[in-house]
Amino acid sequence: MTVHPKLQPRSPVPSDIEVSQQIVSEVGLLPIADLASEAGLEPDEVIPWGFSKAKVQLKTTLDRLKNSPDGNYIVCTGINPTPLGEGKSTTTIGLAQALGAILNKKSFACIRQPSQGPTFGIKGGAAWGRVCASCESSEFHLYLLEQSMHRF
Repeated sequence: MTVHPKLQPRSPVPSDIEVSQQIVSEVGLLPIADLASEAGLEPDEVIPWGFSKAKVQLKTTLDRLKNSPDGNYIVCTGINPTPLGEGKSTTTIGLAQALGAILNKKSFACIRQPSQGPTFGIKGGAAWGRVCASCESSEFHLYLLEQSMHRF
């Protein structure tokens, strides 16, 4: 099991891109197989898609866990974004990080597909203006962009 460093508040608070670069330089990217194992997934329940992404065989996993106690599910359905653009996606990631870091719980964030705004350049989108510490904006919006291209 990977040991994550204890949180140390910093002042002044670093920018998102500084946090992302620091994590990658200090810890490196963890292989998706390691993360899946930490989450309790079996190797045959995970379909790797490159080094850092995978799909989970949901039916296989649910069949294996059918006699296990249920977990908890938090839904972040609506929020007015702050002037800095912190909305549902940012709140979702923050909740998952807090559950893991503060409560020492296994936590995951399932982020919905972003709105069409980023496709048409109307707003920054749910990847926080391309400085998201946990995902690449282009990958985050990939499915949406691919679908949009088929419409034209």
